[in-house]
Amino acid sequence: MSAIFGILRLDGGAASARDLERAGNALAHRGKDGRKVAVKGAAGLGHCLMRVNREDDYEVQPLRDREGDVTLVADLRLDNREELAAVFGIDAVRLPLLPDSALLLSAYRQWGSDCAAHLIGDFAFAIWDARKKELILGRDHMGQRYVHYHHAPGFFAFATDIKGLWSFPGVPHALRDDQIGR
Repeated sequence: MSAIFGILRLDGGAASARDLERAGNALAHRGKDGRKVAVKGAAGLGHCLMRVNREDDYEVQPLRDREGDVTLVADLRLDNREELAAVFGIDAVRLPLLPDSALLLSAYRQWGSDCAAHLIGDFAFAIWDARKKELILGRDHMGQRYVHYHHAPGFFAFATDIKGLWSFPGVPHALRDDQIGR
């Protein structure tokens, strides 16, 4: 499985590529096929790639939609690829050449922040919509993939593995009992 991580600065500062690189290094065990980050102003997203499915051969993340000013990272395996392709007008010849992240991006374009309701499979994702200044985190309905997060006065950080989250400065290395039950 791959990994995702990121940070959104809430204090007016810019996201730090160095902080993202540190998180990527902490998650290196989940990215033997590559690690990349994207920083755009207050938001920074990162992805560690581990190729598992044949669709992963075409995976390039963070995935950017420059026209919509959207960036996404995802750890996902979609089971309803054909159904989604039909909705988006993607033919059977092109579908095998598309990674699941491209279908997720199309789902976001189609349904916005409600896109996860239309996905079947195992997934965790983060979408930064720079025009809306909105960060969306999603995960599958059965909870197969994780997204750990920390919200502090100056930032919001997340990662699919707790070691990645703990690599961000200002994230405490202790769990809060009152939040575990939530």
